[in-house]
Formats: sequence, structure tokens, C-alpha cells
Amino acid sequence: MKVTTICKLGSLAASLVFLAACSKAPGMADGGMGEGGASARGLGRMTHFAGQEMGESYTTQAPHNQLYLFSYDDSNLASKYLPSVNAQADYIKSHPGARVLIAGHTDEHGSREYNVALGERRANTVADILRMAGISRQQVRVVSYGKERPASFGHDEAARARNRRVEFTYEATR
Repeated sequence: MKVTTICKLGSLAASLVFLAACSKAPGMADGGMGEGGASARGLGRMTHFAGQEMGESYTTQAPHNQLYLFSYDDSNLASKYLPSVNAQADYIKSHPGARVLIAGHTDEHGSREYNVALGERRANTVADILRMAGISRQQVRVVSYGKERPASFGHDEAARARNRRVEFTYEATR
């Protein structure tokens, strides 16, 4: 075989591996969103509960991964989410080995730098509520992805609304 043929076959194989790694899992549609608009990350799949907006996933059951939506260019947590955050805080307080990741996300509007800062403010809003409830800083990890990890790849307002979120994910529940 010629060297160029081997290179082409190698490139083709690498491309197929890359595509397989990026493909959606069965039952996952819309860029990582599961049935009912809930993502599947962390210790378990998020569940869409009745009465919630598309993309929301919050409950007062704990431990349970949560997904809280935010308004455009805003880092204030909607009051409807407080019972959920407080229920998670109660669980984390009673389980010193529990660890959570709070990841802030934004829609596609704005610069990368602005969106990373906004995502961090959103995540810190949730983390601050946990800290006020007595949760140790060692149990909470805050990260901002800005607009880099959209939940929905659309460019309409509904897609943007699903991307303005905080994902509250249990990393450990001991």
C-alpha cells in the first residue's frame, strides 16, 4: 500500500472514532437533552416533572440532580427553585460525604468572557444559598462553562432559554 493510502485510511478511521464519540446516546435528542428536556449527567438522569418549563428539572426530592433556568442576562434564582435548593441543602448537610458540582451556563449572546462571568454568577447564586444553609465549601464545586456547552443547539428563543441554566449535579452522595 502507498503511504498516502495508509494516511487516508488512518484519517478516515480517526474521523469515525471522533464521530462515534460525539454521537448521541439512544433516547438522547437535542444536544444532550433527554426525554422531556432533562439532561443525563452526574449520578443519574435528570427527570422532567409535571408543571415545569421545557428544560427545567427540579424537585424537593434529594439527592436528585437539578436544572434551574435563568432569565436573559440575569443571575437571580427564581423563587420557585428555593424549595428545591433547600431540600438539596438539607440532604448535603446530613451527608458530610456528599459533593455537588454547580455549573453555570449561558445562551449564545455576548462575548465568551462576559458569558463565563455570567455563568459563574449564576452558579455562585446557587452555591451561596447552600453556604447560607450551612454547607461546607468543600462539598460544593462551582464552574462556569458560559456558552461553551449548550443544552440546545437551536438559535431561537426557546433554545436560548434552555441554555440559560445552572446544572446542579451530585458527584458523590455518601
